[in-house]
Amino acid sequence: MLSIVIPAYNEERRIGNTLSKLKSWYSSSEIIVVFDGNDNTPEVVKEYNVKLYVSKERLGKGASLRRGIEFSSYEKILLIDADLPVTREDLDKIITTDADLVITNRKIVGMPWKRRFLHKGFIVLTKLFFPSLRKFKDFQSGVKLINREKVLSVLDNLIINDFLFDINLIYEFKRRGYSVKEVEITYIHDETDSKISSKLFKIIIFMFLSLLKLRVYYSPFKGILKTKAFLKAQDLILRILR
Repeated sequence: MLSIVIPAYNEERRIGNTLSKLKSWYSSSEIIVVFDGNDNTPEVVKEYNVKLYVSKERLGKGASLRRGIEFSSYEKILLIDADLPVTREDLDKIITTDADLVITNRKIVGMPWKRRFLHKGFIVLTKLFFPSLRKFKDFQSGVKLINREKVLSVLDNLIINDFLFDINLIYEFKRRGYSVKEVEITYIHDETDSKISSKLFKIIIFMFLSLLKLRVYYSPFKGILKTKAFLKAQDLILRILR
């Protein structure tokens, strides 16, 4: 049995097609959609008889995934983006891979050159910050398979609520000695309603600051993150980047 968790921030135009396919492909699976936006996504989701969690406040991708994990029921949990960027064949390959965490190395189709360049650069930067992850080729694919028992054991250390949740998750599994395997897939990039491309420069700054925050968290200086000065600075930066 499988739980499928989908974070959905204003995905009314794409979520219907995704749910239709997933229910057809994996009819016995549990599908959980976590919505934290302000459009008609919940109304679309309700047509497909799946579990829906609606947050009245913005959670961010990472926090949405954590919430979905907490509501899941089965041993294997598939995390996947609302635009369903992979084929059925690749999903089957991921689901049948035996590991505590299965991540994906994307052969990306349709990504603009600017985002592709920044994507490659961020991978290099991540490996500089976290050398123990250097064997992995990709960190931020929206498709992953996790063992529920293992991820619940690390949930308190998944502190990143934004796009760097993936790095937080991989690093925490790696440092715990849990098995992590990487599977190559074809990833179909869809620019329609992209949350990143619409404000790329701000997202880049935000991701760098999140990476820095994560590095500090896994250091002897993690107490800095709880100081009033740091919290005020973080709040100011978030207001500027919005």
